[in-house]
This record gives sequence, structure tokens and C-alpha cells, in this order.
Amino acid sequence: MKSPTLLDVRIDDLNHHQVLARLESFLEEKKFNHIATVNPEFLVEAHKNKKFKNLLNTTSLNVCDGFGITFWTKFLYKKEIPRMTGVTLAEEICKLAAKHKKSIYFLGGFEVAKKAATFMQSKYPNLIVVGAEDGAPETISKNLKSAHPDILLVAFGAPAQEFWIDTFKADLTNTKIAVGIGGTFDFWAGKTTRAPRLMQKLGLEWLWRLITQPKRAKRIYNAVVVFSSLVLKERFIK
Repeated sequence: MKSPTLLDVRIDDLNHHQVLARLESFLEEKKFNHIATVNPEFLVEAHKNKKFKNLLNTTSLNVCDGFGITFWTKFLYKKEIPRMTGVTLAEEICKLAAKHKKSIYFLGGFEVAKKAATFMQSKYPNLIVVGAEDGAPETISKNLKSAHPDILLVAFGAPAQEFWIDTFKADLTNTKIAVGIGGTFDFWAGKTTRAPRLMQKLGLEWLWRLITQPKRAKRIYNAVVVFSSLVLKERFIK
């Protein structure tokens, strides 16, 4: 079955186990695979940014990261695409890296990359971390190029992280998986906290963020209100 689209962006119709199987297959391949954790904010940005939309439609895998996407695909296609947050996906990748003895590099965030790497190594002692680099560079560092990681986690925020991965993929000669993971390092480093489990299950993480980080109000408005209005307009007015 062809994967559904929202706002002209492909959302891969895979459950949790299928995503993990796809990741394992990527690790056994010799080619580069760009994974995107697509949430409503991505789709709002892609709606006004054709370059970003085109990029998302050329990735190896677009994981559903947002209750709004799950809701609207079920409403429009009668098919509920299971949600996997960027934090969950990133940890599953670390778990697989440790299991298969694949090297990993942490890139991005502000004074959190090394803390995030240390935290993941404490959970998965066999995890091979070959680098942890803060910031959002406009180029690719010598450290990263020489590390030749099998996996690269990039935490710049969208769409910067996706454009960076696409720009420098030719320099990542040994990398099998590169994925943009937004603010994941902040969670792992203890800089921010995730919503309570019940709120996560009910798809109310946006409300938790609004309560704990009111400065994100505009982003949350885009993800909840603007996104839904664009989907309705595309479906019923287009």
C-alpha cells in the first residue's frame, strides 16, 4: 500500500516493530540513509518551503512524530499511522547501535551533546560513541569527518538539521543512518523534562510544553491550529 501524504509530504505507514526492522536493515547496508521525524511543525514549514518539502519526499524514511499526524491520517485515510517520537526513535537507534556494535556520533544542542552521550552510554554500556559535538555548525568538522560514524544524530531543530544532513551527506562516507532529532539531547541531558506518561499517551505533550515552556506558544499554535487548518483546507477546499 502506498504511504499516505499530508500537505503533500509522505508519511511512512509503519508500526514500531516495522520501523525497528527498517533501521536494522539500514545498518546492514552500505548506503547512506536519511531519516526524518516528521511532526506537524515540519509539515507547516514544508507547506511554505518547497525546498524542505522536496527534501522530505526524498528521505529513506519519514517516521510519524506527532499526535496530529496520527489523528488526521486516521480521519482522512481510515488508517492510523502509529506514532514514534523523535526521543523514542533516537533511543531505539542507540539501542540497536549497542546491540550491533555500530559507532555513533552526537551532534548539536548547546552544552548537552556530551552529557547526552554519557547518559546513553550509562543505559547501554556497549554503545560506541566516537564523538559528541555541541552547536549548529554551518560546515562539517574535521572531528566528525575523521570519526566515520555508522550513525549520526543531529540536534539542530527543523528544518536546519535536515538541510545540514542533506548538504553534507557526501562527506559522511561511512554513515548508514543520519537523523535529525530536535531537542532530544536536552531531555537526555536533563535540561528539559518530558510530559507525564499519561499526557504522552493522550497526545497532550503540546499542552505540557505550553505549561512548562510558555515561550513555545507560537510553535505550539502552528503545530495544533495552523496545521489542522491547512489539512482541512487541502482536503475540503483544494
